[in-house]
Amino acid sequence: MQKDVHAFERITIALPAGISRDIDSLKDELRLSKSEIMRRALERFVFEHRRRKIRRIAETMVREYETNVELTDFTVLDGEDFK
Repeated sequence: MQKDVHAFERITIALPAGISRDIDSLKDELRLSKSEIMRRALERFVFEHRRRKIRRIAETMVREYETNVELTDFTVLDGEDFK
């Protein structure tokens, strides 16, 4: 069975009145639906969260590489030509 990549799930959220008014203004200004504005905002939030998570993992790996002798034993060979 193939999954429909365009499937949507309806959710209900409660927003502070001020944010709701801001979204109403944006909706008119950008000529987008509230759903589209919220979808884009949530996509951005998820993207940024994943990016920060990957960055933390990469920073951890850099520290591990710099301090773990087993990972750096062969760095003396870096740049040497092998035949």
